[in-house]
Parts: sequence; structure tokens; C-alpha cells
Amino acid sequence: MRMRFEIEPDEELAQLSFRVSTYFEYRMNMFVLQNGVEKEFCTSTFHAAILVGIAKGLIEIYADEKSKFTVEMYESTLEYTFTYFQKLLTITRYEGYNGETIEMMKCRFDDFVEAFVKEYERYHKAILKQDRHAFENKHYCMMRDQINILKNHMSGVI
Repeated sequence: MRMRFEIEPDEELAQLSFRVSTYFEYRMNMFVLQNGVEKEFCTSTFHAAILVGIAKGLIEIYADEKSKFTVEMYESTLEYTFTYFQKLLTITRYEGYNGETIEMMKCRFDDFVEAFVKEYERYHKAILKQDRHAFENKHYCMMRDQINILKNHMSGVI
């Protein structure tokens, strides 16, 4: 399994010099490649909040604080619920407009976390290449901490 984050720059904001806080407001499309097929997983503006929310939920699952968490998308009525049970992660999408719940995917928890962390880290490093002052942004630092915590869980350090 692999993940890919695709950021859509806002035309007006892209005219300005790069700033981390502005970048976090752009629309993000998250894709999952599974069994050779890539499909769109979710899309939202204010993508930093989405990434931080997913990482926070995964950390809480590792810490046995929760077995389920929900992340709401911005500018839509979509909610994604991540449910951990017997080493499997089931992700469902609730569509508020029609009240329908759709199973997006089911996979091994460890596979999802590994794919997410790998892309989250790549994304995080790419920001620093564009703004050497990124560490002055608290959300950027929070992301770094989440990546480190998840990597430690994956390697069995904690």
C-alpha cells in the first residue's frame, strides 16, 4: 500500500511568497494505491488539520486510548471514521447530504500507518525545502512530533 498527497495551490495565494500557514489552507487530495490501483481517498481544504487529525487518531489507537476516531472534511459534509479491530483498520465515509455510509477501505492497520507516515514525512520535508522558517509554525512542529511518535510505535520503541 502507498499513499500520495496532492496539494492544489490556491491561485491568488500562490502569487505570494511561500508561507507555511497559507500553504496549510490549500486543498489536498489524498490518494491510496492498493493492489496496483490508485483511487482518491479524500479531499479537503485546510489540509493540515486533516493530516494532524488522522495522525492523532492513529497515535491514540497505538496508545490503546481509542479504537475509533472520526475526521471531518472541510467545505463538505463528509466524515471519515477509522475503526481498529483485530489488527485491521476499516475506514468508512459518511455523506451528510444523503445520510449514506460507504466503506472506503479495509486493510491491515500496520500497512496503513506505514503508508501514511511515509507520505506524511515526505510532505513534511518538502515544506521545509520551500520555507526554511517552517519550524516557527506550531502546526509544522506538531506534525514533526507526530511523525516521530508514529515511527517509534512502528519500530516498537514505544
